[in-house]
Order: sequence, then structure tokens, then C-alpha cells
Amino acid sequence: MKLTRKCTTLMLLPALWLTFAPACHAERMYKWVDSDGYVQYSNRMPPEAAQHERKEINEAGRIVRVYSAPQTPEEKAEAKRLAELEELRLERERKRAVHDRSLLATYSSKEDMIDAQHGKITMIESLIQLTHSRIESMQDRLLTLTEEAASYERSGKPLPFALQHQLRNLRDQVENNTQFAADKEQEIGHIRKQFAQDIARYEELTSGPEPSARQHKSALEIALHNTKVELTREDRTLLATFSSETDLMFARNEELQKIDEEIKQAFSRVDALQKKLAELTDNADEYEAAGETLPDALVGQMKIVMTEIEQGEALLHSKRAEKQQAESHYNISIKRFRYLTASNP
Repeated sequence: MKLTRKCTTLMLLPALWLTFAPACHAERMYKWVDSDGYVQYSNRMPPEAAQHERKEINEAGRIVRVYSAPQTPEEKAEAKRLAELEELRLERERKRAVHDRSLLATYSSKEDMIDAQHGKITMIESLIQLTHSRIESMQDRLLTLTEEAASYERSGKPLPFALQHQLRNLRDQVENNTQFAADKEQEIGHIRKQFAQDIARYEELTSGPEPSARQHKSALEIALHNTKVELTREDRTLLATFSSETDLMFARNEELQKIDEEIKQAFSRVDALQKKLAELTDNADEYEAAGETLPDALVGQMKIVMTEIEQGEALLHSKRAEKQQAESHYNISIKRFRYLTASNP
């Protein structure tokens, strides 16, 4: 049995169907709106109905199940994007909760956190001082080798292979150590910012006041009521990904710390290779001082180490550029987030 009527005349169909339900052996009915806008009822689902939302109705006339219409490719893509954003948001919340628990478990007071900050900064300042001492020592050695190279040039003699690479190695070490010291100075700034945020969060966690009405609202809800801006897709992604400016800063610090660790590892690798090259170069000097030809194995080792140093320095440069890009990206995002969630005048 299949009945088809226009929407304006089909309001009586459920009652009529219920009247004759015993004759239909209490079969369940299906209801949907077809492509022409007509409401359809049937105890069998035609193939074309699969393209529309369908509702299954029991013998009591109640909807027991709803079959959604298939999603378009655009709807599927948007659903996937929203699901990924939600997953990222939940992961951020999980990490934030872990961080909160760590703060409460690690520190007993605000003063305790200030002492910890001072200890970390003091340790890094000592490392910076040691690095500057190394730079001064290398610069003295570089000056001595430069004068030696000048004496070869004045006499018209070619610079020995070992002397050339000693000069290059020392210049690279001075440059890398200078940059390392600058990175550590910057790290001190990040530590101060991180502790300032952690102290504020610690006070929030331990003060126990009732959250304000503004805190109950999501960042997106706040932005939607900001009449000064029209949200772009990028804005909605930003607000859906991060629940607060503090959350955004937490994510920034987390990423920068990861890059800093990679920079530290790359620097240590280059530093170790440069020391190895210095040892090989000293060995080469001994052969030249004795008037002997450098062994092929020694020359080959020096070339391999120099190639590895070049690769390590390229990685170091790449990571430093990545850090600058990440800092710039997050600074822009934080300013935009702050603007979007600002109170309306």
C-alpha cells in the first residue's frame, strides 16, 4: 500500500494509517519528503528515498528511527574538519589538565615558583658566561692563526690545507657559539614569560573563586557577539582550536620548547663534529711539520667530518628559522585571538 499527497493534504494520513493499521499487520511505515517537496508515506522504501532523510514510524504513530540523508562531499569535508578541530581541542585540554596537575604537585606556593624560576635562569646565565669564555678563547686562537696565515701570504707561499680548515673551523665555532649564547638569552625571556603564565594559572587554581559569566562562554561565543569584526574561516578555526588566550600561549610555549630542544641537539652535534675536525687538523699539522704527505685516510676523514658539519649547520639554521616562523605565527594568532574576544564597547 502506498499513499502520496501534497503537504497541505497529508496531515490526516498518520491518523488514517493508524485506523487501518490492523489490516496491515502492524507494519512499520516510512515517511520522507521527496525532491518535489511532497511528503511520502510507504511501508516499503523505494531506492530514490535513500537520497533523503527518512523517518520510521511504528504502529502507534511514533517516530522510532531517523535515517539521515547522505552527506555531500562538501558536508563530509566540513564534518571531517570539525572532527579534527574537536580532537585537537580535546588534546589541548588534556595537556592543559596534565600541566595543571603538574603545577599543583610541583609547587607549594607562589614563592616556591619564583625560587624555581630564579634557579633556572641562574643556571642558564652560567652557561652563557661559560660560552662567552669559550668564544674569547677561540677568538684568541683565531687571531694567532690569522697572523700565521698572513705570514704565508707575505712570503708568497700557499696556505697549508690544515691551516685553511683550522681557520674555517674556528670561525664557524665562534659564529655558532655566539648564536648559542643569543639563543640562551632568548630562552631566559621565554622562561620568564612561562613562569609568569604558570604563576597566574597557579593562583587561579588555588584561589577557588567562582568563574565569571564571561569565563562560562566559549571563545567562539564571545567572538560571535563582537560586532566589530566579521569572522573568517581562519578565525573560526583559531577560536575552535583554542579555548582561551592562555591556552594559545601554552601551545606556543610547548612548540617553542620542542624546537629549542631540537636546536640544542643540533648545536651539540655540530660542536662535537668541530672538535673532531680540530683533532684531525692537529694530526694533519704534525704530518706537514714533518714534511710528510697527508695519508688518504686522514684526508678522507676530514672531508667526511666537514660535510657532516655543513649538514649540521644547515639543520641548525633551518631550526632557528623554524623557531622564528613559529614565534611570528603565534604572536599574530595571539593578537588576533585577543581582538576577536575583546569586549564590545
